[in-house]
Amino acid sequence: MKDCNIIKTVLILFLTLTVINSGNSKLQAQPGPTFSVSYDILPYQDFDKPIILEDSSSINNAQVKISTVRANFSYPIVFSESKTILVNEFSYQLIEFEYRNLSNPINRLHSGSYTLMLQQRVSEKWSLWVLATPSIASDLKAEVSKDDFNFQAAMISIRHFSERFSLGFGAAYSTQFGSKIPLPVIAFDWNNGENLIAKAILPVSLEFWYRSNSHLDVGIVVSGDGNNFHGDPEIYKVTNPELRYTMLTIGPAAKLKVSNKLVLNFETGLIGLHRFEFYDNDNEINSYDLKPRQYVRIGFSFGE
Repeated sequence: MKDCNIIKTVLILFLTLTVINSGNSKLQAQPGPTFSVSYDILPYQDFDKPIILEDSSSINNAQVKISTVRANFSYPIVFSESKTILVNEFSYQLIEFEYRNLSNPINRLHSGSYTLMLQQRVSEKWSLWVLATPSIASDLKAEVSKDDFNFQAAMISIRHFSERFSLGFGAAYSTQFGSKIPLPVIAFDWNNGENLIAKAILPVSLEFWYRSNSHLDVGIVVSGDGNNFHGDPEIYKVTNPELRYTMLTIGPAAKLKVSNKLVLNFETGLIGLHRFEFYDNDNEINSYDLKPRQYVRIGFSFGE
């Protein structure tokens, strides 16, 4: 019933945007706002090791099913003859958990963020990306505190070798992989001028696309997801409970262009890494990996 309600919400948004788009065929001369929604359909997954309870007994057949909804709104502002672009991005994520043979207080996690990105064309050959992302990640069971907030930042220098290929290097401070750590960043964007595209922001995402016609792109997508979620101390019985959550997926994908602004997105494949790490401040209490399983991700994007 819960999954049906989420799917109905996505379909209502899709139909609403289709109606809006049918009455507005005028293209803008500069990048406009975009809105996207996606929903992950994940089956029940087995834990890779027994769950140890407080009385030292163990559970060998525990399973968890995870549903994730993501919504994103981006609004770019272009200055100085397209040499300076200021991107404002708002994101929300809801993760819901269902269990078999296990009673667990984690049933719902929320995260919301605002990203301010500056894309500056320094010269014909060089661009600079600078971004900052304050966010909140929590189970929202207790009053909001400073421990619910995270901050991420990155800076990338891009070298434009041609209209078809650019390569960038930089660094980021991120909670994308659960822990708050600095990360090196490699970004590239390549196309053959016709129907092949490869792009990446490593270690977060890697995509390869083939355009079969003007309405359909098919490809392979590798992407990472995760965050550092704060919990209610009264529920978890520790001073500062944290769940460091990480998921890595890989699989085929397709983008179906319905109109000039509306694109349907489909993705499936394998969850290669799915990890839960439980901390009290910086002291690890326990960690669990889920065994690899298939996943399906559906969604749409609307805008430029």
